[in-house]
Amino acid sequence: MGEEKPIDVFYDMDIAQICQHFSKSRNTVDKAIAKLIKDNPDKDWKYKNPETRRITIKAEGVERLSKYFRKEKHEVSTVEMELRYENEKLKAIIEEKEKAQAQIEALYQERLALELEKSKQTFLLENQSKEETIQKLQLENESLREETESLEVIRQRLEEYKKKEEEYNGKSFFYRLTHKF
Repeated sequence: MGEEKPIDVFYDMDIAQICQHFSKSRNTVDKAIAKLIKDNPDKDWKYKNPETRRITIKAEGVERLSKYFRKEKHEVSTVEMELRYENEKLKAIIEEKEKAQAQIEALYQERLALELEKSKQTFLLENQSKEETIQKLQLENESLREETESLEVIRQRLEEYKKKEEEYNGKSFFYRLTHKF
């Protein structure tokens, strides 16, 4: 599809109606229309219909005229008031949307932080229990080593006693008898 041109809206009214529309005198309206034509010579905003003796002005031109009159009287046209109202409504909607987005983002960050903290706590607890298990095993290992060492000492003493007993038993009866005294 080609580019669609905006539809031109014309206000077809005689000078008296324009005066009434803007609540201005004929002289003021004539001057404003002349200024409109002078300021926008390239635009085809206004033409006079010789049969009806009415002036037709495109909507854009009427808006421009109303701006001329507002500058003069510092008034706000109803169209502009409606546009401002719509603009304020849109701003409010955008602000609400931005607030909601900010809240969602904050909730997401909060949840992410909670998940990270939970993972960290779980990791620390798992590590702590592993360390405790390792310490228990090390203590058990140490006690087993000590028991093994004490058993080894007892075994060595037992062997020494056995050797001494064998030596003693290997000596003659007389030696044993005299050795007692």
